[in-house]
Formats: sequence, C-alpha cells, structure tokens
Amino acid sequence: MNESLGARVGRSLHEQPPFTLRELHRAARWVLPTAAALFLILATLAVLHALPWDRPITEWIDEHRTSGLNHFWRNVTELGGERVVYPLVALCAVFAWPRCRPLAIAIVVLALTRPLIVIVLKEIIARDRPPHSLAISHPGGYSFPSGHPFAVAASWGFIPLVVALYTQRRWIWWATVAIVWSMVVVIAASRVYLGAHWTSDVVGTLSLAVVFVAGSELLIEWLHRHDAPALLQCGADAPVNHES
Repeated sequence: MNESLGARVGRSLHEQPPFTLRELHRAARWVLPTAAALFLILATLAVLHALPWDRPITEWIDEHRTSGLNHFWRNVTELGGERVVYPLVALCAVFAWPRCRPLAIAIVVLALTRPLIVIVLKEIIARDRPPHSLAISHPGGYSFPSGHPFAVAASWGFIPLVVALYTQRRWIWWATVAIVWSMVVVIAASRVYLGAHWTSDVVGTLSLAVVFVAGSELLIEWLHRHDAPALLQCGADAPVNHES
C-alpha cells in the first residue's frame, strides 16, 4: 500500500507539478497568446526600425560599464553558449529517457530545431546588431531574435521537468524552478550588457521561448493522455520505476 501511494505521489509531481508554463496556460489562458503577440509586435517593429528605446538603454549601459562588470557578464553569457547548452541538453535527455520518453524526445527535438528557428527569423527580420562603439562583444549575423536566451530556455528550462522524475520533494522542485528561470533572465540580460543585442531582441526572444517551452509541455501532456506507441510511452507512469 505504501509503495502504491508513493508511486501515485511521484506521478502527481511529474504529471501535475505545482507550476509550469503548461499549468500557467491552464490558469490564465491569455498568457501564451500575449507572449506570442509581444514577439510578433517587437519583430514587426524591428523590421520597421521603430524601436526607439533600445539605443538609449544600450548607451546608458555603455556609460556604466566597468572592467569588473565586463568580466562578470562575459562569464555569465557563456552559460548560454553552445559549449554549455548542448551537453546540458544531452544530460537532460539521458536522465529523462528511462522514466519519460516523451520528455526526452521533446528536449532533443526542441534542441535540434531551435537553431534553425533562430536563423530563419534572423534572416527574415534582418535587424542590425548594436554598433561596435557600444559593444564589448561582437558576434556576427543579425540581432533579432537573440539565440542565447532561446537556447537557455530550451535547455535549462527543462531541468525542473527532469527533476520531477527523480524526486517527490516539492521544495527541491521549486528551488530548481527558481534557479533555472532566474538564470534564463540573467543570461538574457548579459547579452544586452555586452552589446551583442538590443533590449527588444532579448525581450522578444524570451516571449518566443515561453511559447515554445509551453508548447513542448502541452505535447508531453497529450502523449501522456493518449495511447502512444511504446517508444513514446512515459515510464514514470509505471510503479516499477519508483520501486527500483
């Protein structure tokens, strides 16, 4: 009886966590449409060169840079780079696969499609990056959207869902959520500080990331509720996984 109860509790944390973007969508149906609309509005304004607040923000940052802050933000931004993101995605997928294959597949699919999405959007919008005179980081290519925040949200953002497969302690889950999404915001801010992107670039990208991560969670939920092929079944639903 105790093992059965533990299995149900484990499933409840995995299938019905206290808070995810999916749960936010259920509680407030306006959130995801608003995030999508915000991205579209900022993307359109970027095409029209109608984002007048971006340059004053970057100029203010440039006036307040110090060598210590430069070093700090350079280290922060590395956490959203490919050398960190792809190994993290691989670890999340490896740990998710034995217990929830839909989650593992969603992690890999989003990681593989994300660069293509960013490249295509950059070419369509074709917004120039901040000038070199206002930047201490000079990546190539266009500016909108910002690849780092999207990469972080599409990799670090899945960590709480993976953690929910291995613990029934909600305080651990909440701590993970707070740390992960704080990092998403901080890494996004690092791109503005370094002058690699305008403020609107990262705000728009975070809005886009919210939509994509929530969509992935909804897909995982749909696979949980429907008769999926064996390859797509969630092992966390089976009590044996919690007893092992």
